[in-house]
Amino acid sequence: MSPRTFISTTLTGRLAMAGGFAFAADGVVQLIQPQTQNESKVVGLAGHLNLAFFIAGMILTAPAFIALARTVASGVAAKAGWAAAAGTTVLALTGVSSLIHGSDYPIFVPVAIVTNVAWLGGSIVLAVVLRRRRAVPALVAFGLPVSWIATIPLAHLGGGLIAGAYWLMVGYLLATDALESRRPEVVAPAHA
Repeated sequence: MSPRTFISTTLTGRLAMAGGFAFAADGVVQLIQPQTQNESKVVGLAGHLNLAFFIAGMILTAPAFIALARTVASGVAAKAGWAAAAGTTVLALTGVSSLIHGSDYPIFVPVAIVTNVAWLGGSIVLAVVLRRRRAVPALVAFGLPVSWIATIPLAHLGGGLIAGAYWLMVGYLLATDALESRRPEVVAPAHA
């Protein structure tokens, strides 16, 4: 458990798996009832389910960015993880207001731009650091920005299914400490 997050890696993994299910459910809803008519309005039950699953997915996966950043001792990775986590969380909270109101408030667009930049930018930087340090499997590292692509630009095509599968995998790896076992062991210097 990290004193900065107060969430164990096992719990973080379980939350990420739940987020993966939420993103996958969002993908199914999008395939069955695409929400492309008026993107600033929440239309019908499908629109409410779509947005609710999307919000849940973002909130539940946010701690995983920080947990992934903890797999390397890097200030850059930590900042990138926190940026991506903050981006998803703030975007989700903004989405809650849209869900309740039934449409986006005027502030939504500028907030969405900033939060998506934080989410995608943090994901890219974190992916690069994780891959360079070989802290996680390549699929985990490269999947971070791909999950954003699946969740945002490919949402109307059921991209949530891709993002959901990714977060289910990452969540499982975190929950079972499979990523912890990949860390190189630090050998203490021998004292004479």
